[in-house]
Amino acid sequence: MKRFVRITWIFYPMLAALLMYLLLPLFPDFTEYAVSRGLFKIVTVPIGFITSLLPVSLTELLVVLALPLLVMIIILFVRRMRKSENRKKTAIKAMRCVCGFISFALLMYMICHGGNYYRRTAAELMELDTSPKSPEQLVEVCLWLSENAAAERANIITDENGCMKLPEDIYTELTRVNNGYAPLIEEYPWLWTSVWRQKPVQLSYYWSYTGIVGMFFPFFAECNVNIEQPDYGKLFTAAHESAHSRGVAFEDECNFFAFLSCINSEYPEFRYAGYMQAFTYCSNALFDYDTELWEQAQENVTDGMLADFRSHNDYIDRFASYVIDGPGDIEINPWEVGGDINNTFITIQGVEDGNLSYDRVTELILAYYYTE
Repeated sequence: MKRFVRITWIFYPMLAALLMYLLLPLFPDFTEYAVSRGLFKIVTVPIGFITSLLPVSLTELLVVLALPLLVMIIILFVRRMRKSENRKKTAIKAMRCVCGFISFALLMYMICHGGNYYRRTAAELMELDTSPKSPEQLVEVCLWLSENAAAERANIITDENGCMKLPEDIYTELTRVNNGYAPLIEEYPWLWTSVWRQKPVQLSYYWSYTGIVGMFFPFFAECNVNIEQPDYGKLFTAAHESAHSRGVAFEDECNFFAFLSCINSEYPEFRYAGYMQAFTYCSNALFDYDTELWEQAQENVTDGMLADFRSHNDYIDRFASYVIDGPGDIEINPWEVGGDINNTFITIQGVEDGNLSYDRVTELILAYYYTE
């Protein structure tokens, strides 16, 4: 028995992760209090506090060093095999190390992020009325969002192109994310986190070709922001990724808490970013339903807001397609590849509509507006 345990113990974390994946969806209340408010906080609070002390992105550093580290490990393995008197035993030890690493990583992922997919929904926790709303109600919300966005736009500075410009450097701005969450934590203490610094990614130009503007890396409890995107997008993305560090897994709920935190911030650039991004989601949903109603909802949109919308579209145009020089000049869309990978990852967690789940934030914004 002891021999069996000694041989198989490396797979126990993987088994625990599998049990969490299969059983937690059946017990949302248990997941809410034992995992999301318990185990998740216990593990991520010390990790997030330590990684927040560093201004550089450890996730980005890991990506840059991953290939050299892999090559070095392979070289060391080959050298060990050449010197080994029992190559079979050496190979088995190496395989056990790989399996142990994967096993432990799977358990850490479920504790630090994956398990949060199975907690109670934000609508339940906040007692929001998510019953279907009429198109006319959506128009009303769009007008409310655009009116507030226009009002906040008057309080921010602009660049030479008339687009929003951050009043402080990006490092300072990304440490202001918690300011907007503070009022929410008073009402919903489970939103507290030790992660107080969002990380700007220095290789954002190349990252932009994936179509991904932010990433929460659960193993470091680290929030990473693509700083190549327009400024209002940087702030909203930072607030979105911060929601992940607070135990929120679903993308639409992260967008919702990003919206709430931004509009509750004392900084006008954050309030503007929140109203602008929420208006974008709601306006797009209205356009898909009725273009005439969509036109009605545009009456509060200012020239400044249009300039920021154009900057966002320009950003997409710059990176959404790439032409490979050669016979025929092959054009590819790297955003589709990045989107497919992200869609697969989200779907595996049980989110059936994958990337489309980001847009479900409209339902939560409507519910919040009419509940409040």
